Amino acid sequence: MNPIVKAPTLNDLPAPPPGKTGWPWTEQNEALPEKMPDGSDWPKISIVTPSYNYGQFIEETIRSVLLQGYPNLEYIVVDGGSTDNTVTIIRKYEKYLKYWASEPDHGQTDAINKGYRYCSGDVFAWLNADDLYYDQSTLLKVINFYQKGYDLIVGECLNINADGTHFNQAITSTEKSDPTYFKKYLRYWSSGFLPQPAIFVKKEMADQCFPLSIELYYAMDFQFFLRVLNQEPKSVWIQEKLTRLRWHEDSKTMGTISRIDFHAIVPEPEVHKVALAEAENLPTWLEKIFFRIQAFDYLSLQPYINSLDNFHWLQITKTIVKRPTLAVWPLFWKIFFRSLLGEQIYKLLKRTIRTN
Repeated sequence: MNPIVKAPTLNDLPAPPPGKTGWPWTEQNEALPEKMPDGSDWPKISIVTPSYNYGQFIEETIRSVLLQGYPNLEYIVVDGGSTDNTVTIIRKYEKYLKYWASEPDHGQTDAINKGYRYCSGDVFAWLNADDLYYDQSTLLKVINFYQKGYDLIVGECLNINADGTHFNQAITSTEKSDPTYFKKYLRYWSSGFLPQPAIFVKKEMADQCFPLSIELYYAMDFQFFLRVLNQEPKSVWIQEKLTRLRWHEDSKTMGTISRIDFHAIVPEPEVHKVALAEAENLPTWLEKIFFRIQAFDYLSLQPYINSLDNFHWLQITKTIVKRPTLAVWPLFWKIFFRSLLGEQIYKLLKRTIRTN
């Protein structure tokens, strides 16, 4: 572990690469006073960045954390043994990190678990190595809400391209997030996923969530948030951008966009598995059974939702014969009538109904 240099300034940090200007290269927040007005310490914020071969992005990520001007920050970077320039960049900033390591691991979830072991703060967040905080005031905004007694602080993301420009597709499930709770969030087919980079959790609650399952490739954040929500946190949903979420061809999020609808994130099979596992925390056996029925109903509809193929209505009818509970799903009937009538007639009928 390193003795941490508190609230470094632009003059403290290495010079930005040639041509890099603006936040977080040549802009910073003025450092907050070392103590709060009453003489006490600022609440400690623990941030973990998991990393692997994101050398083209990680320096921007690191600087966006360090230049917040926040005096009680512990920042941890866990790299999975990158073979690009990632380690060289981390070393440039190592004296400002509580801990860092670069060694082979079992993936992103394993890295987050490792980093969490070094967290001792009051508030926890993780920030992936291709994302960054929106501006220099993110952590101060978060801590103001924490001091008002909130356990779960949820902001919004600005979606950006690899070069930092605004990503012009409206991925609403990441740019904005509706208030939710455990039972609602379990129903992943009707609840948008929370914007992971813009979420901060009271450390005492996060303690009850770790370790996360290392076999998870996509859904570690879904598992984490379910475990947080199950504790019924006092939550606040900030309608402000707290982070910049980067979409690029090597990112996991880019790989989960539906071929049919670029605006929709396709739930992976492991999301279904996580939901079933965490549903064991539902309070009654009847709720557990009902949820399992719903979850497997939706799983049976996924081939029709996520495919560009035109399914014959007889094939869809066979599905409802196998799972009669699909009869209560409006989504099933939408799929059925679209296949029965054909796309053009279905859309015409839909427009007619809307105008009447």
